Amino acid sequence: MNKLFAAALAAAFMAPLAVSADIKVNLPADAALDSLNYDYTTILNLSKPRGEKGTVSASVPVKDNVATIPLVKAEGGVQYVLNFGGRNRVPVYAQEGDEITTVVLEMNPVKTKSTGSPLYDGINTIDAMTNPVMEKYYALSKQENPPKQEIEELIEDYNNSIKDFIRENPTDPTSVYALMQLDGEDFIEMYPLLSERAKTSLLFPVAENQKAYIEKSIEKERRQKEMAKGDVTAPDFTLLDLQGKEVSLSQFRGKWVILDFWGSWCIWCIKGFPELKEAYSKYKDVLEIVGVDCNESEDAWRAGVKKYDLPWVNVYNPKTTTLLDEYGVQGFPTKAIIDPEGKIRNITTGHNPDFFNILSELIGK
Repeated sequence: MNKLFAAALAAAFMAPLAVSADIKVNLPADAALDSLNYDYTTILNLSKPRGEKGTVSASVPVKDNVATIPLVKAEGGVQYVLNFGGRNRVPVYAQEGDEITTVVLEMNPVKTKSTGSPLYDGINTIDAMTNPVMEKYYALSKQENPPKQEIEELIEDYNNSIKDFIRENPTDPTSVYALMQLDGEDFIEMYPLLSERAKTSLLFPVAENQKAYIEKSIEKERRQKEMAKGDVTAPDFTLLDLQGKEVSLSQFRGKWVILDFWGSWCIWCIKGFPELKEAYSKYKDVLEIVGVDCNESEDAWRAGVKKYDLPWVNVYNPKTTTLLDEYGVQGFPTKAIIDPEGKIRNITTGHNPDFFNILSELIGK
């Protein structure tokens, strides 16, 4: 973002607000940070569409392993997202009257504990309840061959403890935070239990936003299951390739097609390329792969295709299209297998080695 524009945006955002206190971020001695970057926006903005959330990026110096973030006064409170690099991003919520201190306990991955408000008193109570389960989960997940069943049992134990808390405390605003730790059908099941008093929580607009996202994800999952029954014609599309020429899915009718929804920012997309290249070489007489780049700039797409030497058809999917919704894409990579008649036979989300066994069975080679 242009620095002048960013400064103007920050000034516009800050104009109706007033600074009332500070958020203290205590860093470990080995953090080795000269400054701490963060984003912030009002809690009320979080219920708006993505492009209207008015997020401002800022930075504060670190002195003696302490970063001091000005607390912005705004109706409904403010969400701050502390950025420690990569996926190490930690949300902190505060409103007028709070005296928030966030202690960074570990740096990689970042682990924090915040105090200084009734909200964080409740959050810390829930975290103390669930920490033993989470510690077991992280220990197992770090093993070379994590025991899948044990991990699934721990996840179930965690979800059940959260659900029990909500059932037992439906009027407690802290239950909104508890709800936000759930996903999918578990979230939808517990949401109606929240009382009007619970909905006064600072976090309720965030939970509302999460609810909309989960409902959309559930609908996408339902759509994918319907599409992969073998009798649904794959939605056609026309996108531009590396040479700027139009490429339509329908032009590959008569061949098997893999649609690979990917991005150069996606680690698991990249990890799957060697297997995808093997499949392309093995079935190239009957198969075409169409790589559909998503959620990045055109320049990043072109650089990614070149860097990873992708030999198949590559097209760029602008964010303005509805293609991801049409295919129910929920995560990356997502791969769809389309038969020579244009019917969807399989949709797989994530890097799953079984995908190639399915492909082999479908093609019959």
